[in-house]
Amino acid sequence: MARASLAALALVLAASTARAEDSAPGDWTAPEVTEFSDWSVACDNARECTAVSISRAFVARVEANDPGDYAQPRLWVKRRAGPDEPVRVFLDTTTWGEAGAGPGPVLLHVLRDCDGECVGPAYPLIALEPGRYELAPPYVATFLAESTTTSHAATRFADGEMHGIITTAGMTAALRFIDEVQERRETVTAIFAKGPRPASTVPPAPRLPEVKVTRGEEAADNAVPAVNAALFVEQARLCPDVDLDGPDPFRARWRLASGQFLWSLGCSGNPDAPRRLWLIETPGKGVATFTFPRPEQGRAALPPVLPDSAFDPASGMITAYAGRLCGWRRRWTWTGTAFEMVDAVEMPSCFGIPLHQWLQTYRAVPD
Repeated sequence: MARASLAALALVLAASTARAEDSAPGDWTAPEVTEFSDWSVACDNARECTAVSISRAFVARVEANDPGDYAQPRLWVKRRAGPDEPVRVFLDTTTWGEAGAGPGPVLLHVLRDCDGECVGPAYPLIALEPGRYELAPPYVATFLAESTTTSHAATRFADGEMHGIITTAGMTAALRFIDEVQERRETVTAIFAKGPRPASTVPPAPRLPEVKVTRGEEAADNAVPAVNAALFVEQARLCPDVDLDGPDPFRARWRLASGQFLWSLGCSGNPDAPRRLWLIETPGKGVATFTFPRPEQGRAALPPVLPDSAFDPASGMITAYAGRLCGWRRRWTWTGTAFEMVDAVEMPSCFGIPLHQWLQTYRAVPD
């Protein structure tokens, strides 16, 4: 059946169009990052948690008042689940992953409000690589406890000169959040919510799910008429903004190791905000839609329409982005019967943080 002859069908099906998120179209929200004042925190499905001294409210305040603070240092606090895992504190002075020239800081202090510069004891920093440091482990607990009394920390050069100022407003709440997620409250292992219960009462990290990966190879676009008709119907139903009569630059087909075919079709009328529709063709059974799971707890899986997405046949992964400087990146694979998530990272704040530092919200082990 020709595409033009099916145009009327598109109008009938447009009313049943599904959204790609249960938020306003185009928002692509990913609520697994929690923000407390100037800090953001996230934990993945193995309860590994990371908090960072940046939030959307903080970025808005800096951009409105003093853009010159753009390159200020960031603190990261990381902790894995389990009774024996330590708290680690890192300092990052890079912008988009690039370290500036010249010497870096060697000391971290708590900064108190006073006339002049009032700092607490000096805590030594260990250089890991250009622009990245770790607070020496013996000083972590003392620094975190002292930070509850103020809203800023400071870094200094070896000669004693001030290097930078870091916001700690919201840090205590973010770290209490980690205590709750990792079930440390009222135990001796808690960061702030300490209590008498022994470390042995803290549960271990959950086992990561294992996902079967189905790889593939590019295949010719030689679908039989019945498959072409089914593709058109699904594109009309799920992609009301696309030009069904024009050429489709996103149309592609891959042969999968499962014996099935993966189809990609364009699903957006805006070239600056591309979306793709992903479909599975099973020989002898036709074309079917499958949902894409997402990391958010208790939220429904996504319809098969993904923003800024592509398939890598060598890895078997579909990767989608909601923003490249901030937002989220998610990856899925086809298992032969369903799409399963492989990993997800998020960063709500566009503030010089490269993708490899975004907050992990989900992980699986691909085969």
